[in-house]
Amino acid sequence: MCDLLGLSFNVPITAKISLDIFQRRGEANPDGWGLAFYQNDRLQIIKEAHSATNSSLYDFMEKYTHSKTILSHVRRSTRGIPSYLNTHPFYRRLKTKSKDSEFAFAHNGTLTQIEKLRFKKYKPLGETDSEKAFCHILEILSEREITTWKEPDFEYIESNLREINDGMNTLNCIFSDGSFLFCYSDENDHNNGLRFTKQIAPFGSVELVSHEERLGRVELRSEIPSAREQSGYLISTRILTRGEWTEFTKGELIVFRDGAIVYSSSRI
Repeated sequence: MCDLLGLSFNVPITAKISLDIFQRRGEANPDGWGLAFYQNDRLQIIKEAHSATNSSLYDFMEKYTHSKTILSHVRRSTRGIPSYLNTHPFYRRLKTKSKDSEFAFAHNGTLTQIEKLRFKKYKPLGETDSEKAFCHILEILSEREITTWKEPDFEYIESNLREINDGMNTLNCIFSDGSFLFCYSDENDHNNGLRFTKQIAPFGSVELVSHEERLGRVELRSEIPSAREQSGYLISTRILTRGEWTEFTKGELIVFRDGAIVYSSSRI
């Protein structure tokens, strides 16, 4: 199965805390890895159609990636051959009359019932059901022409994600426009859904564990050491560190921005 990772912080950070343990998941997910992040409000995506485990490019990206918003994905394919076009995260530019946004999207699950999905302005380039879901979401957003996100807009996209998630379709997904990080957890708890944990500065060195196995210590470092009240969230399909992790409720959308939760239908 695939694994997802999202980070939302109020200052740019290096992602080595998450990517070291996440890279190990490439052994079980050998069909590709990808990393998306935003620098100077522009999206950058780096990905390869093979395992992250021994990737020198993945190791380089640990040191190079400095951002407030980061998405990552390791893939075991269920739809589509291992290829660059089929590797997450996917990218599209969403243009409306008043706004131009760059979206990145990554998905964990399988969509077997895709009759409801629409592809008019946005058409898949690869073969995956995940990219089809992404294109459908962009169609929905394009039609609504959101200029400033408000609670009814978050409710609207959540209801559409639930509709995609109907029937036999399984859907954990993380996507971003550079300002917001949208995280949706499968309504039937596929792959145990998503979970999040909060980190507060000083970040320092964090111990990584998996199923009580100690995996060493790595650094989570702010790129603005003098900034006050630094904090943020890690969102993942796996528990990556010791400490408290909070499970998403089934079918819950949580939206993060600058290291804070700005929307959830299930919590204050």
